[in-house]
Amino acid sequence: MRHRLWIGTLVWILVAASAWASDVTGKWTGSMALNDGTSQSACVHLKQNGEVVTGTMGPSDEKQFPITSGGVDREQVTIQAQPGPAVLKLSLKLEATKLTGEVFEDDRKIGTVSLEKADK
Repeated sequence: MRHRLWIGTLVWILVAASAWASDVTGKWTGSMALNDGTSQSACVHLKQNGEVVTGTMGPSDEKQFPITSGGVDREQVTIQAQPGPAVLKLSLKLEATKLTGEVFEDDRKIGTVSLEKADK
């Protein structure tokens, strides 16, 4: 019985630590490599509250657009904004202080993105 209780407690601690470790709050900077061969700088400011992500994203600190939808599921982060007529979506994977993944415009993949946490 004690063995089961200990294992149950250990599993709970690992799950809680995993959730805590995946906090994406902060400033992230990097670049997007687009399918047409061009690249563009990227700057993302995120605020995580549980599984919900809010904030802004854009090419620089000076040019930011509100995140209209955002979420975290373990190491998977999805954010989207509408900087113009099209919806821009980033589908990312968190690895330590890096977010990497794909960029979509109106659900069509247009490139990849690589971000590093600027305020470590």
